[in-house]
Amino acid sequence: MIFRIAQRGFTLLEMLVVLVLASIMLAMVAINLFPDEQRTLQDEGERLAYLLEQSGKTARIGGQPLAWSASGREHRFWKKNKQGEWRRVEQDDLLHPRSLPDDMRVTLVSIAGKSAQAVDMLALSPELGAPEFELRLSSDASSLRLLGDGLGNVRVVRQ
Repeated sequence: MIFRIAQRGFTLLEMLVVLVLASIMLAMVAINLFPDEQRTLQDEGERLAYLLEQSGKTARIGGQPLAWSASGREHRFWKKNKQGEWRRVEQDDLLHPRSLPDDMRVTLVSIAGKSAQAVDMLALSPELGAPEFELRLSSDASSLRLLGDGLGNVRVVRQ
């Protein structure tokens, strides 16, 4: 009587398949954990465009003017009080002050076709017609533009 000894272990092909699958999964995790600068810039641009669109809708629905301003990495929203003075919005789920990542800057380029100054604020009127505007979001290597069309829509455009 011949007894066969059961072989244990994996074949070389099985080991290679497992290594290839593990490598693919590791590459996917690395891409998601460490996004490139272009992707981060695009994400921040889309986030800011969304905030500006939503704040314009908030101004129209609430019937109260809002404004937006930027200074380097920081940007914030403003509300007018009953005396007509602009007051910073500090504690609001949507309109609270925000900071961009360290290497990014946002600047207001133009409002209604005129060059914007550093102290200018972008007014978000409760009326439907708002001025067209252009913002520039830039990082060390690249930049993009945010274009507001006056109807409350904001587009992100790569440069």
